[in-house]
Amino acid sequence: MLGEVERRILQTIKDRGQISRVEISKILNISKPVVSQAVSRLIELGFVKETGKKESSSRGGRRPVLLSFVPESRYVVGVDVGGTKIDAVLTDLNGSILKKEHVVLPSDLDKEKLFEEIKRVMKPLLKYDKILGIGIGIPGTVDESQLIKRIPAFNITNWNLKKELESFAGYPVFIENNANLDAFAETRVGAGKGYRCVFLISIGWGIGSGIVYEGRIFRGARGKAGEFGHMITDWTVDKTVVPEKGFGHLEEWFSGYSLKKKFRKPIETVFEQNPEELRESLEHLGVAIANTTVILDPDVVIIKGGIGFHQFDRIAPIVKSIVERTVPKDILEDIVIKRGEIEEYGVAIGGALYVIENVLGLK
Repeated sequence: MLGEVERRILQTIKDRGQISRVEISKILNISKPVVSQAVSRLIELGFVKETGKKESSSRGGRRPVLLSFVPESRYVVGVDVGGTKIDAVLTDLNGSILKKEHVVLPSDLDKEKLFEEIKRVMKPLLKYDKILGIGIGIPGTVDESQLIKRIPAFNITNWNLKKELESFAGYPVFIENNANLDAFAETRVGAGKGYRCVFLISIGWGIGSGIVYEGRIFRGARGKAGEFGHMITDWTVDKTVVPEKGFGHLEEWFSGYSLKKKFRKPIETVFEQNPEELRESLEHLGVAIANTTVILDPDVVIIKGGIGFHQFDRIAPIVKSIVERTVPKDILEDIVIKRGEIEEYGVAIGGALYVIENVLGLK
């Protein structure tokens, strides 16, 4: 849609708020005619508008026309496919939510039924004009071609959801792991903003993680990096355990799934009534975070997800104590463990921001 020069100019206008063509030329070291041509196209496409003139200098002369970014020039759909529900948002080009949709998933979904639910939650949002694209987070692994390799919660393998959705919606579709998109959103507009290496742990029905390094999602060689729930934290015990339903060994120690199986009561009640019984499970989580810390060297560890966000104050002290006891001080130096800042719709917002970056190059 946009050339490299147009992308750089649009990013500069977005970052500066208001700026003239002359200032853009100086900042980017691009000739004035090239800037004028690119700006004309950006105005034609609706991404930029003229917003008055700059105050004249003491030397007088013509006042330069100021340009500003138009976030409502396009809309983006972000979708979070969870294990029990689907959330979807419509955002502007700043990632600000304009409309929300939500569906609760029935049990025993197969691929066809899940596809129908995804379409159902998106339909009200697709009625809007000027949609740039659709970004979808799924609780599974995605390869470099955006083929879904596996969604354990629904027993789905090798699903080309991208192709099917593009045929249905008529817009570009981007598929990514949901924890990766959550980490991407926190890096852009939340708790990870300004950090170089962001490691996010999402604790809900299962456990996932996302890694963003220097602004880019880290996927590994085959798109399977971040399968944090499969971490081994006690081989003596774990070698005798066969995880159920695609869950990993760490998830058998601590996750919404394992807590419900063990305590058979609401998660909130478990944290209130059984803190000592939870301690061992949380220590395993702390060991897993410590192991990851010495490998990744993140400067921030973000804890999120339905359980991670709402029970952070109960989880963090135990996790931090394990990390501080096990990670060498020279590695631990300056590492921050914090709660995510985007309480709801983080994955969906991340999906929208991911589309904006991939289509327009905007950060």
